Amino acid sequence: MRSVFSVATIFVVFWSIGAMAADPLTHLQGVKRPLLLFAKSRSFAPLDKQVDLLRGYRPDLRQRDMVVLSTTGSQETSAAIGYVSINRGTARELRKLYQPNTHGLTVILIGKDGAEKARWQQVVEPQVIFDLLDSMPTPQDESKTQVETQ
Repeated sequence: MRSVFSVATIFVVFWSIGAMAADPLTHLQGVKRPLLLFAKSRSFAPLDKQVDLLRGYRPDLRQRDMVVLSTTGSQETSAAIGYVSINRGTARELRKLYQPNTHGLTVILIGKDGAEKARWQQVVEPQVIFDLLDSMPTPQDESKTQVETQ
C-alpha cells in the first residue's frame, strides 16, 4: 500500500512539473495580462512601431495590469514595457505554445486567466486592445451576473 502511495505521489509531482513547464507564463496568472510580441528579428520595423505605439500608453497598460513581452528571432524573451521575471528558455516555450508567424509580427493578448484572448498579424492600435479588454467581463462581473440570474 505504501509503495502505491509513493508511486502516485511521484507521478503527481512529475505531472505538476511538466504542466508548469508547458506554460512559461503561469507565474503571471491572476496578476498580469501579457501582451506578447513575436517578430522575426529585433530590428523589424513593425515591431519597433508596435512598441513605440504602446510606450505612449504606459499609464493605460499599468491600469489594466499589462506587461509587454517581446520575443524576436532566436533571442530570449524580454519585457519591452513593464517589469516581470522571465526564465531562460521562455522564448522557445512561448513559440511552441503560441506558434506565431515566423516571417512577420504576431501580437497575442493573454488574459489574467492565462488564456489567449486575441491575436493580430500586424501592428495593432493600443486603443483596439484596450477596447477589447474593457468589453470583457471581469471575474467580479461574472459572479454578479451568475447571482442575478439564479
